[in-house]
Amino acid sequence: MDLTDQLNEMDRNRDLLRDKCILTPHQITNYDNHFRITNTFTSNSLEGNRLTVMETKLLLEDGISVGGKKFNELLETVSHGKAFDMMLEVSRGNTLDMISKNLLRIISDLHFVFYGMIDNKRSGVYRNVPVFIGGSSVVPPYPEKLNMAMEDFSETFARLKETYHPVLLAAFAHLRFVQIHPFIDGNGRTSRLLMNLVLVNQGYQIIDIGELDRERYFFTLETASNQNYRDNAFYDLIAALELKAQKDYMRMNNIDYPGPVPQVTPSEPCGGPKMGWSLGIR
Repeated sequence: MDLTDQLNEMDRNRDLLRDKCILTPHQITNYDNHFRITNTFTSNSLEGNRLTVMETKLLLEDGISVGGKKFNELLETVSHGKAFDMMLEVSRGNTLDMISKNLLRIISDLHFVFYGMIDNKRSGVYRNVPVFIGGSSVVPPYPEKLNMAMEDFSETFARLKETYHPVLLAAFAHLRFVQIHPFIDGNGRTSRLLMNLVLVNQGYQIIDIGELDRERYFFTLETASNQNYRDNAFYDLIAALELKAQKDYMRMNNIDYPGPVPQVTPSEPCGGPKMGWSLGIR
């Protein structure tokens, strides 16, 4: 299946979920808690955090500290959970146009919430030293060029949102942001939060990048030297992961996956008054 077919399938899945899966406020809260845990676990794990998914749950949901882990690993977990909540709030409370107009402030705020407990002085503030991405040949802009690079990123995002499919726009936001690497640390986690912010805002599913996709994820990030989605393996990966997330969400709600060309038929809702689905703003 080529990328165009995948994007069309995602759109049909999104519409199908909106039609069939109507959630109560209690169900929405339960799903939010679930995705806060899984997304915090997978995103932190990509950066070397050693907490297991159960330890992540205990810390985020029950407030139970985990012995034998580094203090910073605990801070990263709590902070990512808070940044995840902010991501949901921003994505649901704003139009894409509003997000685009305030993109740089939103990015700084996400980083501040995630990194503030770790290093308050450098959270939400562009770095003033050169950085190098470990194991990568990509060289981020030097500090004196960061403001220009981020402004260009914001302007490009605003332009592409008019023509790019939302899933491709989310992939672009992740890719370009991590190439710029504007902060001293926490860029990877911030880029994934930013990607999911766009996805949620546009009615798609949150993407978790697990252990099985780790090698391909880092490889495609490294080799994605251009920002165009055509012939770009990183965009292909994000599209595949979004389709997987949609299928997983359907299974969680006992909705049969209809395949590439689903027929939307009336069905019983997931329960309760119409509140919109668990992740979308509508």
